Amino acid sequence: MQDRIKVFYGEDAFYIRSRVNQLIKKWDVDDFNVTSYDCEETPVSEAINDAMTIPFMSEGKVVIARNADFLSTQKAKSPSVEHSEEALRQYIENPSGHTLFILTVPKEKLDMRSKTVKLLKEHAEVVECRLKRSRDLLAWVKRQLANANLHIESDALDELMKRIHSSTEMAYSELKKLLLYTEGESTVDKAMIERVITKNIEHNVYELTNALLARDHKRAVEIYHDLITYSEDPLRVLSVVVGKYREMLQVKTLLDQGYTQDDIQWHFNVKSGRAYYMVQNARVVPRDKIEDHLTQLEHLDYAIKSGRLEKRMALELFIMNV
Repeated sequence: MQDRIKVFYGEDAFYIRSRVNQLIKKWDVDDFNVTSYDCEETPVSEAINDAMTIPFMSEGKVVIARNADFLSTQKAKSPSVEHSEEALRQYIENPSGHTLFILTVPKEKLDMRSKTVKLLKEHAEVVECRLKRSRDLLAWVKRQLANANLHIESDALDELMKRIHSSTEMAYSELKKLLLYTEGESTVDKAMIERVITKNIEHNVYELTNALLARDHKRAVEIYHDLITYSEDPLRVLSVVVGKYREMLQVKTLLDQGYTQDDIQWHFNVKSGRAYYMVQNARVVPRDKIEDHLTQLEHLDYAIKSGRLEKRMALELFIMNV
């Protein structure tokens, strides 16, 4: 029965998608016999009904129920869709013989107290797709380069890992670019990484914001110059910084209203590690400081767009004076 029902859960959405695509390829069904339902918008019973119907001119079919968060520990407080877990349990106990039924749960943990999850553990293949740790991702990158007969210099490897920032999806797409770029080469140096691999603006702006709040002007200017060197538009940097401050203010408000870290993770739909740092920053930084910086940034944005200030210099002056 386990070969008919699969469950993929965890925070590595890229790995989940990869495993699902591998299964579809293995089942060798055409597009007419692959259907996908989003459980945030559609009751899981619709996916089950589809799974029970016969394939269209084929021996098999694949039905995917995505975002089945009702099986996780992070259930929506006010779900927009009601799911019949009883119908799902009945299907688990008596699945269709011609259908591969896949449930994806892009959350950190399944609700092990749930009768449905317990039944899935008995009758389905349940696979955890956790985010790779930095050292695991590093080992994977080294293997891919070795398989391509490429040697990477140590400073180039350090720069590469900084830029992919522990993201499986980014690592896959950026390494694909690098392998194409270095075709015919035997060694990867830092200059190649700087030319080919995309800078992670979110990570850099996160560091920039922390440096601003800590009044570490030297570090903040270094990060800003680094972003500009790699052709980031100062207005885009400003926009992301403003977004970070607004996010911090919103987290602070939610904490004041009694929200927990898990609530905030669900509210912002972020990974648990990110939610932890969001909460820590919001607790440590005074509200008036966040509001003051946010007001200055909004005035700066207006001054740049109205032509009163040159965008690159304006943001640097803000960094130096907060």
